[in-house]
Amino acid sequence: MNDNHPVLQSMRDDLQALETLYRHEPSEFNRYQLVRHEQRIAQWVSSELVGA
Repeated sequence: MNDNHPVLQSMRDDLQALETLYRHEPSEFNRYQLVRHEQRIAQWVSSELVGA
């Protein structure tokens, strides 16, 4: 997969924003959002690799 893929780049930007939010405001909700987004990225990347 291309690291410059627009969807992947957008997901990474969102991940960075969630990491920053959790760092400044640690809470269970923010942690859940961060972990869930990491899981979405992992699912999307693996499905793209399978489809390639």
